[in-house]
Formats: sequence, structure tokens, C-alpha cells
Amino acid sequence: MKHLKENRNTFPNWMYCKKAEIDLSKSGTGLFPGDFYMNRHVKRVILPDYTDTVPANMFKGCINLKEVTLPIDPDIGEAAFEGCISLTDIHIPLCIGSIAANAFRGCRENIRFHADSPIVDPKILKQHIEKELGHSIELHDISGNLVISTD
Repeated sequence: MKHLKENRNTFPNWMYCKKAEIDLSKSGTGLFPGDFYMNRHVKRVILPDYTDTVPANMFKGCINLKEVTLPIDPDIGEAAFEGCISLTDIHIPLCIGSIAANAFRGCRENIRFHADSPIVDPKILKQHIEKELGHSIELHDISGNLVISTD
């Protein structure tokens, strides 16, 4: 999807979208830095399965965003969720790559992560996310059970 950058003007401007729920999982829509910047309406977003990154500033300032379903194995860019003060739940379909140090700046500290895949060891996923973020997290497995670290 990297080739889509040349055609940015052909995609919707999500900053002005008034929908509360947006499902991009099966769309051909590309993701670009700042796509949802300061959108006050969006509460839940499902990102495209195929994309390899949540771009910088993508949801920055989306104060009503509560829930996001990530792509299959994304890196999370600089300030991707910065200032998303209502963010409570992040769903991880398979795994997660690198997470920029300030990706969640200004967000709640008790965001719940959900491992939505039966083939991923949730304890290893939890350790990886905690290492990337630099603090402990709350992770629930596919059955909704809280994953306890075995340090």
C-alpha cells in the first residue's frame, strides 16, 4: 500500500468524518500521517488488515476515540495516539511491531490490550508490548482472561 501515497487526494479526509464507528478492515483505503487528526466524532476504528504501520499523528487529539483494532503486525508511529484521552481498548489481531516512545503520550495509563489471536502466546505478546512501552500493561487473551506475567 506504500504506492498509494502519490494518490492521497483520492482518499477521504477522515479528519472531518462525523461517523462514530469506522471499519476500514476490508477497504482499499491507505493510511497516512494525521488522517484522523483532532477528529472529535470517531469513537471506534478498525484499521485495514494489510497495512504495516499506524502512521505518525494518525489519531493525535482524537479525544473521544475509545477503541481501535490494529492491523495484523503494525509498527506504531510517533504520536499515533497522542492525546487520545478516552482510549480504553486496543485489539491486536496477531502481533505488534515496534511502538514509538511517544505513541501513547497523554493517553490513559490503564489502556486494555486484547490479544485476539489463538495462535499467539499472550504472555510473550505482553512482555513485548511492555518492553516497547517501558511500563506494565493490562492484556486480555482471546477468551477475555487477564494475562499474568511470569517474570
